[in-house]
Amino acid sequence: MLLENDTQARRLTSIEELSAREDFYRTALESLSEGVMILDGDCRIIYANQLVSEITGYSAEELLGQSPQLLRANPTDDGCPKSKEAGDEPRCFEFEMKRKDGRVQWMNIKSTPYRDGAGKVVGRVVAVSSIAKQKSLELENEFLQDDLRANFGNIIGQSGALQKVLAQISTVAPTEANVLILGESGTGKELVARAIHDLSSRRGRPLVRVNCASIPKELFESEFFGHVRGAFTGAVKDRTGRFELADGGTLFLDEIGEIPLDLQSKLLRVLQEGQFERVGDERTRTVKVRLITATNRDLLAEAKNGRFRLDLYYRLSVFPIEVPPLRERLEDMGELAEYFVKQSARRLGVPRPRLTRLHVQELQAYDWPGNVRELQNVVERAVILARGGKLAFDLPRRSVRENPMPPPPGPVLESSEALSFDELIVREREIVVRALQRTGWKIYGEDGAAALLKVKPTTLVSKIKRLNIRKESAPAK
Repeated sequence: MLLENDTQARRLTSIEELSAREDFYRTALESLSEGVMILDGDCRIIYANQLVSEITGYSAEELLGQSPQLLRANPTDDGCPKSKEAGDEPRCFEFEMKRKDGRVQWMNIKSTPYRDGAGKVVGRVVAVSSIAKQKSLELENEFLQDDLRANFGNIIGQSGALQKVLAQISTVAPTEANVLILGESGTGKELVARAIHDLSSRRGRPLVRVNCASIPKELFESEFFGHVRGAFTGAVKDRTGRFELADGGTLFLDEIGEIPLDLQSKLLRVLQEGQFERVGDERTRTVKVRLITATNRDLLAEAKNGRFRLDLYYRLSVFPIEVPPLRERLEDMGELAEYFVKQSARRLGVPRPRLTRLHVQELQAYDWPGNVRELQNVVERAVILARGGKLAFDLPRRSVRENPMPPPPGPVLESSEALSFDELIVREREIVVRALQRTGWKIYGEDGAAALLKVKPTTLVSKIKRLNIRKESAPAK
């Protein structure tokens, strides 16, 4: 009898200890600053503290026995790992939670498995915390970035060379000054023109674009100033010219160097007086147009050689802006490539492939003679071929420059001889080293190596880095 009473007393003591332990853990869980749920092996909620109820709007009784999927704003998302491997590992992720009242907010989830005495996973402990403020800041930052890109015409990048261009845009846009945009083909000169217009007081008026390279010589005057019916064969009705269409707004003349010399005097008159006549018409018309022009030529050299009016050049280049080639802003490569991957995937309706750091390094190793336009085409082709899988860029081993550097003194190759790419690189290195030695390793200035090689100093600096040329390691003259 005494033995039975002693056993019963020990059992009661054990139950009391377990109850006290449970109360202790429950009190600890309730005092945490995070919502905590405990899930069983079937991914059902067996415990939820008071903070979970406050976060979700559901009482603890309403949550017990439910799947966490009840809280998903997107019901197609699964709230539990589908594999044993995933179930054995801690997980941390974000998701949109739908409260009982229908409101949606972003949550951060930390899900950790718990085990029995044998080490078998029998459930998960899930910590829930709101990141609504953080997400709001992220979305606000994304909005500001989109707004910045909208103001600057989708000009993307953070490099020093590009920031200089953006600063120039911000400076000249509010004025009425004519702007001459210089740069190689494919650098984004039209984007710069649009950014200037969008940041100006004329942004509510039209931006009219004309590609001068696409206009037949005999139609330039009609294209710019319009014509009246019967002015020439084929003029079956009156036509408004581009200057008149841009009245009150901005006229962007791309490839301005293609304008015939005999028409340049009429263009100069419009810029000076704001007046012109349509072809075949005697009536003088007046317009107020801001002119932005662009070219990949050296217009000053063209003017000095008599192929472009010098007075027109000075009138156009009140505020010149030089857009750097892509090879001089390699720091922007990752951001540009990511933007084009996202844009291409969305337009083509395919899953967005992942752009890795190795991809960016591969793109940075290429010379990009076609600049940003070429990058966009290369990325779009890669996205098409990836079909949602891995990206692979189809790049030549080496680009051929439009203005190759002069060959070094020495034997001239016969036409039947061919250089390999490796030999070309060696030959280029020899040319650069020889130019540096001849100028005492001076790069900038009229007596510098860049002037000797007829390239920009920044281009030569990039080339020296790429070819790993060092003064101490270069061979003697």
